[in-house]
Amino acid sequence: MLLVLAAAISSPIAAAERLTLNQALDLALKENPNLGAASARSSEAEADYAIAAGGLLPRVAANASVSRLNEDRLGPLGSSSSALYTRESFGGVTGRQLLFDGGKTTALKSAAQRGVEAGRMGFQATREETVYRVSQAFSRALEARDTVRVAASAFERQKAFEALTTDFFKAGKTTRLDVLKAEAARLDAERGLANAQEAEKMALVSLAQAIGLSPGPAFSIEGVLPGRFEEPSSDDEMLRAAAARNPDIQQAHAQVAQAEESLRSAQAARTPELALLGSYGYRERDVGGSAPEWIVGLVGTWTLYDGGALPAQSKKARARLTQAREAQRVVELGVQTQVKDALRAWRIALNDARASAKLVEADSESLKAAEVLYRAGKATALDVLTAQADLAGAEGAQVRAAAEYAVARYAVVRLVGNPSELESESKP
Repeated sequence: MLLVLAAAISSPIAAAERLTLNQALDLALKENPNLGAASARSSEAEADYAIAAGGLLPRVAANASVSRLNEDRLGPLGSSSSALYTRESFGGVTGRQLLFDGGKTTALKSAAQRGVEAGRMGFQATREETVYRVSQAFSRALEARDTVRVAASAFERQKAFEALTTDFFKAGKTTRLDVLKAEAARLDAERGLANAQEAEKMALVSLAQAIGLSPGPAFSIEGVLPGRFEEPSSDDEMLRAAAARNPDIQQAHAQVAQAEESLRSAQAARTPELALLGSYGYRERDVGGSAPEWIVGLVGTWTLYDGGALPAQSKKARARLTQAREAQRVVELGVQTQVKDALRAWRIALNDARASAKLVEADSESLKAAEVLYRAGKATALDVLTAQADLAGAEGAQVRAAAEYAVARYAVVRLVGNPSELESESKP
């Protein structure tokens, strides 16, 4: 399927460039704003992981100081004759390595890692949703274009019949009433064509929005709606596939795991913390000389009372875990319902497509017979007009059924987490 885009200079594609659906999808993956936001969220999660992982690594800092003290201070023994130093400077390096904190920092790192997984699944879900939306919008644009074709065909038939009825009236073979009925039918077909053309314009605007382009440029599409219709798999099979591959469900699972690790980190905050400290530097004084110095030691910290902040943090983490688990259930139930609804729409569209194809064939034959009988004077204008309306309705129903079939199938593929099937179909 091809897409012709007459773009403005600022458009990401050149004017009159012909795009396949696959190229339109590639463009959407670059231009769609939802994908840009999802990518930024994923990058944020990766940065959070780097911050959390840094808590387990040594920390090294360079420090320096210069101080000046009161010159008339007393000496160590209280004698004014024994003066102390009045100026001191120091420069050195200090290192700290966490040894034990009850697993708090390790749990924070694990929670951040789960956050990275959730971010990636969120980006994948947005990507698959974008592929689905563009494919859906493209099918709706094809439906609108084919609806214009059906309306134009109906309009041409009505014009031809109006001309035929007028000629018969002039020849005295019919009445003025038949001419008026034919004219009314032609005007109604003209109105339907105008409405279809406006609907096509809006469908193309929706397609541009799905891709992530400005609605300003004009679109012209080429392609066909599905002509082959297949039965979907069973509900149970599709539900199992969705449970295993749906990115929204996988993201919810990762968010639950992240909340569990955050709770472990909050609970571990009440345990003692032990760290190794080391320092090496050079100290200089105006009295007493100068020399390098080093310090190595262990530092332990145990929070005994903090005003209730630590228990509150654990309570908050536990509440977030409950929210994540309930959100997971909501996602799973929602996906199950959506899969069943999409499969229902698939089967309905499949039945409608098969029935409308037979109906178009039957109505075409009926119209041919009515026109032959009318020319022979054995049928009325109303018979022909009715047959024309029936054929136009059947052709429109056939177009709608094909579009509904494509959209429902796209929805099922999106929900079971296999968008590559949609992308591969659009490749030339």
